Amino acid sequence: MCLFRSQLDPKTRRIHAAGCIFLSSGLLLTIFTEDFGHLHPAVFDGLRFLLIGLAIGFLFWSVRRSRGCASRS
Repeated sequence: MCLFRSQLDPKTRRIHAAGCIFLSSGLLLTIFTEDFGHLHPAVFDGLRFLLIGLAIGFLFWSVRRSRGCASRS
């Protein structure tokens, strides 16, 4: 993905940042696998699926708003 942050409008930058936050929180949730994941596996897997799904949606939305990959000239 070749997004240059300086070329994006403020709303697209916020959408991209939200997508990155959802992605990092979904991936960092694996730290709690031993504690919370074993006690409530359905809730844990559902929460991870939700966060990763939101990350994919928000990052795709930011790419669509930036009109793909603009080349620097």
